[in-house]
Amino acid sequence: MTRRIFLDTEWTAPPWSPQCGLSWVGLADEDGRSWYGISSEVEIDPATNAFMSGVFRLITPEEPRLTRAQLAAEVVSFCGGEVSEFWVWIPTAERFAAFFGLGEEGPRMFEKYRDVDLQMLRALVNPWPAGWPQRVHDLNAAAVAAGVEIPARAANHLHPRVHAEWNRQLFERIRAAGA
Repeated sequence: MTRRIFLDTEWTAPPWSPQCGLSWVGLADEDGRSWYGISSEVEIDPATNAFMSGVFRLITPEEPRLTRAQLAAEVVSFCGGEVSEFWVWIPTAERFAAFFGLGEEGPRMFEKYRDVDLQMLRALVNPWPAGWPQRVHDLNAAAVAAGVEIPARAANHLHPRVHAEWNRQLFERIRAAGA
């Protein structure tokens, strides 16, 4: 039986930056379960990061924070010993370059960091379990290939649990389209 995990991560800075740290992990599976964890080991200055400033209006200080070790243990617990596929939303190379304000280096950076969600998860969960995949599946590309309309995002879509659940919802549309 295929075990799919829908993944979302967020980081404190662009993935190639030395200031890049894992802010959160959001996970959902096909059984309807979801989980998220917010790092207690990173600080975000909303004054210098407009995107994360908006995110932290949804993630209040009252929400529990976990250390990296606790996050890793919870990810392993949620995923279990066998994961067949990880699915993530990957923007197009053009949107990636525009979001980060990249010029000519955009295509090269996109190729290096298109699977940043998996890279962040692999850096968190070490050693990487033997039954877990080495690559991710692209929800965006699969939706386009299947001709599936991208579902509207909720006002709170930047919350890690909501984002992972949105990824699962998009996958369900793709599967229903027969892709």
